[in-house]
Amino acid sequence: MKPVTLYIVEDELLITMSLKNQLESAGYEIFGTATKCETCMQELEELRKEGKEPEIVLMDINIRGQVDGIETARRITEKFDCGIIFITGQSSKEVYERSFSIKPFGYLLKPIDLEQTMMIIEIGAYQRKLEMENKKYQRQLVELLEERTKEKDEARGLYETLIDNSLLGLVILQDDKIIFMNKEAERIFDYTTEEALKLNYQALVNHIHPDDREMAISKSQRRLKGEDVPQAPRMRFVLRDGTVKTVLTFVKPVLYGGRPALHQIYFDVSKLG
Repeated sequence: MKPVTLYIVEDELLITMSLKNQLESAGYEIFGTATKCETCMQELEELRKEGKEPEIVLMDINIRGQVDGIETARRITEKFDCGIIFITGQSSKEVYERSFSIKPFGYLLKPIDLEQTMMIIEIGAYQRKLEMENKKYQRQLVELLEERTKEKDEARGLYETLIDNSLLGLVILQDDKIIFMNKEAERIFDYTTEEALKLNYQALVNHIHPDDREMAISKSQRRLKGEDVPQAPRMRFVLRDGTVKTVLTFVKPVLYGGRPALHQIYFDVSKLG
């Protein structure tokens, strides 16, 4: 098993050297030591570039300087994947409350007991390992979701391209109203989708040629009831300007939003020349 790697931030040199020697003798690998925030951050950055970011930083809460150990730990957790174990000479409520937001893996009270220190380091290293694995799984999940989203977007784009550029007019009729039509249907019937969605039942019926109206209504009602009704390919529609247009018509009952609807396909026979 690889030894746990550590970095020590402590401004009392005697404590630093004693702790370093004891931990190295116990089998831990010490990647460095520092007495101030700035030095610590610089050395951790260099270690990361070398691929040697330590697993655990032992951080003295009361290091001297403009930035104390808690603020230094906060900066470390924002930039690196090191776990934090605080070293403190006091066990006041204020110290713990200030440091809780860092989510440390433990606390070491001075004077430092080696056996207790080793136990806390091992627990902290194990917790960090679990966190790193969790982050890895989260990244993989995000990448998977992004990949699936990209695939869906590409499929949706292809679908929209095919629908919008189809030579067939496509319309979905539900509850006696148009709820969808593509660009070719807009061209055939001389209505924009926005205009068509506002048409009521009677307006739709009035656009069917009087000689074809009764047949069209009857077959639509029978299809919605589930009857197998023969197709009637040619149908005439009266446009807004009074022009009569003949189209090939195919209708199939479908479920849209969990409710019955009619999928209507139209082909403008004038395209046949």
